[in-house]
Amino acid sequence: MAPISVFPTRASLMAAAAARIGEALQAGIAARGAACAALSGGTSPEPAYRILATHALDWRRVTFALVDERFVPIEHADSNEGLLRRSLAPALARGARVASMFSDARTPADAAARADGLYANLRFDVALMGMGADGHTASWFPGAAGLRDVLDLANPRSVVAVLAPRAAGTPQRLSLTRSAIARAEHIAVLILGEEKRARLEAALVEPPQTSPIAALFALAACRPQVFWAP
Repeated sequence: MAPISVFPTRASLMAAAAARIGEALQAGIAARGAACAALSGGTSPEPAYRILATHALDWRRVTFALVDERFVPIEHADSNEGLLRRSLAPALARGARVASMFSDARTPADAAARADGLYANLRFDVALMGMGADGHTASWFPGAAGLRDVLDLANPRSVVAVLAPRAAGTPQRLSLTRSAIARAEHIAVLILGEEKRARLEAALVEPPQTSPIAALFALAACRPQVFWAP
């Protein structure tokens, strides 16, 4: 099992996750004059983002990237970028920017190609990941078309299109590849509840095609740290 930080409440976990992201961003600013965090969508990490946006950072030097995105406009209720823009609004108002994955392209593949050009040069100081009940992380879904390519560490792409029929909402997704996540200085995985913790423990001994999050924990360069609360 990867290192796990246990918190008594979800509120304390969110504060700690926000602090961890903030520390990584500050380190990036100090080292390079700029920093980038790759963030997951969904409602689970949203409280951490709201706390993060209140931190006293030089937000003009910060870029927020997306771990994955649905192929929907930013105004759509299911847009991960839309969620990030709402929850991180104070930071964005102070100069932080969001690197979009979605674009008004004809197909998800076209949007992924555009996003790949933008994301190829991003250096991730931290990536915050989650996990679904099916063992997916990012848009690495079991049974997804293109899963083998997205998990291939030799894949030079940073962003690819994924078709995931089992995914909630639209099955058409854009996602960071495993090789892109492997560039992160730090990886944190946010897990809530006893069922999710048990599912993670089971996933780590299953093949990545069945539980793709296992591929995340198989990275040799940067072992993820789990943040868990009941």
